[in-house]
Amino acid sequence: MTTATAPAPRLVGPVKGGGLRGALAFEWTKLSSVRATWWNLAVGLILTVGFAAMVGMSASASAAKGVDVASPAPHAAAQAFLISQLTVVVLATLALTSEYASGSIRTTLQSVPARGRMLLAKTGVVVAVVAVAGFVFSVLASLTTAALMGEDGAYTGGDLFATALGASVYLGALAVMSIGIGTVLRSAAGTITTLIMVLLALPQLMTVVGAKWLETASEYMPSVAGTVLMTQDTRPYGSGTAVLVLLVWALAAAVAGHAVLRRRDA
Repeated sequence: MTTATAPAPRLVGPVKGGGLRGALAFEWTKLSSVRATWWNLAVGLILTVGFAAMVGMSASASAAKGVDVASPAPHAAAQAFLISQLTVVVLATLALTSEYASGSIRTTLQSVPARGRMLLAKTGVVVAVVAVAGFVFSVLASLTTAALMGEDGAYTGGDLFATALGASVYLGALAVMSIGIGTVLRSAAGTITTLIMVLLALPQLMTVVGAKWLETASEYMPSVAGTVLMTQDTRPYGSGTAVLVLLVWALAAAVAGHAVLRRRDA
């Protein structure tokens, strides 16, 4: 006695929703549905504008004492990113490491089995959110500082746009670094600590040691390149070199993260 086997159903038309586009949609849904994402952005905005107001008030007080503080307000407001950049680091880090902590990374990799595609999609979504946020933060910070500096903070539309674009690129690079290092370490605390060292502690330590080569090397840390981009300064190099420096740091972190992700279990 033989049993007939029903033929497998044939798919009609292409399967939609897969590939990189589907992975991007998947990552956006996860990122936008988590309350911590919006809390991080809100805190980042408050810190940026608040610190920018402090910069503006300090400049105004100094000017009243006869100190020359004349500087385009957007350039002065760039100092606000010294603190607010950390909220971006936290947002980007948690976008990945929280999945390792909860074990949901297994679900993510089952949904997007191609690990490189998953990492690319997650990085792309986080960078897009962070870059837009950086642009908005910079514009609002500049307007706040300008209102308090008065004539001493006179600026052009070009100054405002260039600083905002620089902030967008800088924070986007930090997001890539955060996700890359987070993929390697799989720890939120370890990743955030590492990035704080790279962004804040190391540049200071390298300049106080006294070794000339360390002083030169400190000029190529991400925070220095970010400052150059946001202030259009020509020291120690121009904007083109600053973009290249950030690209190298971001690419190194992304390649390291991808290499580790491919070789180990989730």
